Amino acid sequence: MAKDLLILTTGGTFDKRYPEGQWVTEFTFPPGQESAVTEILKRGRIDPDSIACEWLFAEDSTRITDAQRDIIANRCATATQSRIVVTHGTDTMTRRIDPATGQVATTPNTAQTIAARKLNKTIVLTGAAQPAVLRDSDTDFNLGLAIGAALIAPAGVYVAMNGLVAPWDQVVKNVDGSFRRL
Repeated sequence: MAKDLLILTTGGTFDKRYPEGQWVTEFTFPPGQESAVTEILKRGRIDPDSIACEWLFAEDSTRITDAQRDIIANRCATATQSRIVVTHGTDTMTRRIDPATGQVATTPNTAQTIAARKLNKTIVLTGAAQPAVLRDSDTDFNLGLAIGAALIAPAGVYVAMNGLVAPWDQVVKNVDGSFRRL
């Protein structure tokens, strides 16, 4: 089977690692462009010849710039694959509720940047509430959900989180970190 699906990794909680120690508040990303995606695919017994994986960068989503959002959108546009999964931090993956106002925030988000390109591809963004290195992480579930959605959904930009798959503009991240349809 050809590499029909492309997974792009951009860091986020998905790939975060916290150093050991008391009162640790800083995090790092794995060295050498090693995403947790590789190990998750192995555990899931996914045929390595069926999926291409590419590390774009490693960044917390609250620190992703418009230029980095363009990198993601450009890579989606130039990919030979028409089915793409993007691992991304959850704070700026799609729209979210602003905790100060309780309203949908107008801050930039990656799903909107990709959608503006009007690509004739199926692109699914996913992330995690807990890093993959933690025992109770949701990374495996969310990545599997995103892969399944990318393989069967029609062209469009989607979010796959916590059992929900929906077009990006119909989903929002709540203040409590959960995702729901609008």
